[in-house]
Amino acid sequence: MKSEVLVISGVTASGKTTLINALQKKYTKSKVISFDDYDIDQLSSTPAITVPLKNAINQYDISQMMQDLKRTMGKTPLLLVDFPFGYCHKILRPYIDWVVYMQTPLDVAFARAIIRDSQDKSAAEIISWAKIYVTKARQYFVDNQKLVAKDADLVLDGMQPVVKEVELVSRLIK
Repeated sequence: MKSEVLVISGVTASGKTTLINALQKKYTKSKVISFDDYDIDQLSSTPAITVPLKNAINQYDISQMMQDLKRTMGKTPLLLVDFPFGYCHKILRPYIDWVVYMQTPLDVAFARAIIRDSQDKSAAEIISWAKIYVTKARQYFVDNQKLVAKDADLVLDGMQPVVKEVELVSRLIK
C-alpha cells in the first residue's frame, strides 16, 4: 500500500491541529505525525528566532519525526503531518503529496496561542512572551505566511469553520 502524505502547515495556533483532528475523524485509517510531539524547538540545533526563516527551516533537526514517518509509510493509506514548513524543509519535501496552509491573521493566531498556552502562566510570563513576539518572533511568523503559503497546494482561511476546511481538503485529496 502506498501512503499518501498530507502536510498541514501554518504558524503556531493557526488551526493546524484542529484541522488534523477533524480530518482524522473523517479518514479513520489515517495516522497523525505532529512536529510538536518531538520537542524539535528544544534541540540545541534549533535556530534562534532571529535567524531569517528562509535560512532557519533546514536547520531544524526532524530526524526523529522522519524515522516515524518512514516507519509508518505503507501501513496506512493517509498520513496527516502537522508541520509548520510545508514543502520548504528539504528532508521532508520528497515524501509530501499535498501541503495545505492555514492562513490565519497573526493577531488571531497570537491570541489563540496566549489562550492555549497561558493557563498556568503568570501575567509577567505572558507579557514577556508578548514582548518577544513583538520584538523578534512576529517577523518569523510573517515570513512563514509568505514563504510556506506560496508553494502550498491549498491555502485555507484559518477563520472559517473546521467543517468547511475538511470539505475543501477532502476535495484536494480525492
